[in-house]
Amino acid sequence: MDNSDFDEHTYHILSPSFFQRWSQCNNEKSPDILDEIRQAHIIQLLYVEMVNALQTILDALKAKGLCNEILGKSGLSGGCINDSLKISTDAGPLFVKTNASSNATTMFEGEAVALNTINEAVPDFSPKALCSGSLPTGGGFLVLSFIQFTGSNSKHQIAFAKKLAQLHSTTSPNGKFGFPVTTMCGSTEQENTWEDEWVTFYKERRLRPMLKKCQRNNPSDSELVRLGNIVVDRVVPMLMKDIIIKPVLIHGDLWSGNWSVNADTGEPVIYDPASCYGHSEFELSIMTMFGSPSKDFFKEYHNHHPPQEPYFKERQELYKLYHYLNHYFIFGSGYRGSCVSIMRRLCALAENEGN
Repeated sequence: MDNSDFDEHTYHILSPSFFQRWSQCNNEKSPDILDEIRQAHIIQLLYVEMVNALQTILDALKAKGLCNEILGKSGLSGGCINDSLKISTDAGPLFVKTNASSNATTMFEGEAVALNTINEAVPDFSPKALCSGSLPTGGGFLVLSFIQFTGSNSKHQIAFAKKLAQLHSTTSPNGKFGFPVTTMCGSTEQENTWEDEWVTFYKERRLRPMLKKCQRNNPSDSELVRLGNIVVDRVVPMLMKDIIIKPVLIHGDLWSGNWSVNADTGEPVIYDPASCYGHSEFELSIMTMFGSPSKDFFKEYHNHHPPQEPYFKERQELYKLYHYLNHYFIFGSGYRGSCVSIMRRLCALAENEGN
């Protein structure tokens, strides 16, 4: 980068003291001033990128007749995968998610389909996906209806249970397990090809692919491979064989950070889905991994969907395994112990049961 990279449009966003120090150097740019110029240039480029992104988003909103003007924006905290904005428009506030990764459009397409499918099943149980697309510099965006959240109490917990039970009563349109598009659990793609049986889907569309991802990141982890093969081939069929499993709509990643309460309506809301039509029990597993709903929630939920026996508790372990493996894949070795502990217990169970 040389002096020709900078012009008057770059200099105007530098600190005021820069100009005084610049003149003192008799037009000989010292290293510290060059660093400040470079920083200003980067800020300018980011500003231009932001303006272009907002224009792209506005064009998409206009094309759908959702608004005509963006009046303002503000950044929002929360989440470690996407950048989030609240934008003010002439039609009201909207929530915008952006992501610069190469698979962002896949992620946001899956989220949009999942959110709108949830809304069709249980009205207002999730934000509405309004539009999505690609950004000029790569990556993608998703625009949702804006919902102001508030804290929950016992009443909200019971309402949450009722709505989730209603969601889990929504069966697959073709009677199979899967989903019409790829979804993502965190930053991990989930391939949702339709299967006739949940055993096959959970083995081949969830556990085995996740184990392969973990193995790819940790090629020397032979114990993970050995235990994983036993779980997939022996444990999964054993824990599923004596129950009836229907393909119902699930959120797929419903930890405590992915639900809240609509401050305007007082109704529970779920978001950031990783949906498929699967076993309702799969939903419950991650709900107790990082925080947990109250006893009132589970009492109300199980009034509608009682625990299936045998092996309900063991299946919860099996379903938690998928999420712990995903965290091992994304975040690293800190989650390996949880994965291996669960697999050892499940493998010992299979051995004791003669499977």
